[in-house]
Amino acid sequence: MIYPIMSSNYRSNCYLIVDKEVALIDSGNPPTILKKIDRLNIGIDYLISTHCHYDHIAGLFEIREKVDGLMAAHEIDAEAMERGDRDKILSDMFGVHCPKLQVDIKLKDGDSINLGNLDLQVIHTPGHSEGSICLYEPRSKSLFSGDTIFADSIGRTDLPGGSLSDLRRSIERLIRLHHESGIKIIYPGHGPLGNGEDIEKIYKMYLGKPQKV
Repeated sequence: MIYPIMSSNYRSNCYLIVDKEVALIDSGNPPTILKKIDRLNIGIDYLISTHCHYDHIAGLFEIREKVDGLMAAHEIDAEAMERGDRDKILSDMFGVHCPKLQVDIKLKDGDSINLGNLDLQVIHTPGHSEGSICLYEPRSKSLFSGDTIFADSIGRTDLPGGSLSDLRRSIERLIRLHHESGIKIIYPGHGPLGNGEDIEKIYKMYLGKPQKV
């Protein structure tokens, strides 16, 4: 079961995935998340960050005090989180102080996190940040896309660690994934849910014709 949770503070989306084990993808809204897990009477086994920007990790500090879940992020963005890198975390942009975070699992492309029946496959999708990831769940054909792509736009590349050329290649990779394996639903880091057909349309709208699909 997937429970979308919207952050009122940063208008970012979080996703609680409940299987034999429980994963939280991104954490912008700790009060709502904690109320939800309280209501469901569950713990959290994995706290997964799609990237290191503050609007997606803000809740980790509070949630980590309440649950024993393992914190996971791509190894590149994990370094920024562990250093408390103000530029890459964008804490100054959000006007906050960001303490250092200990990341337990440093993810790489091709890794997977098994929750029981569901399996979250890690896809390194740099562009919005150097260590951005998407998570693909093959059984439900779900894609948790972070800020790589949304239902109606692409992620920004004008922030520290951003790269338009990297984002282009990352989204081309997602188009290939949709062609080869299928993506039924996209759970993005902001805004409404989307589907696999949206990816190529949005790419053409913002980036032109895909080159390597």
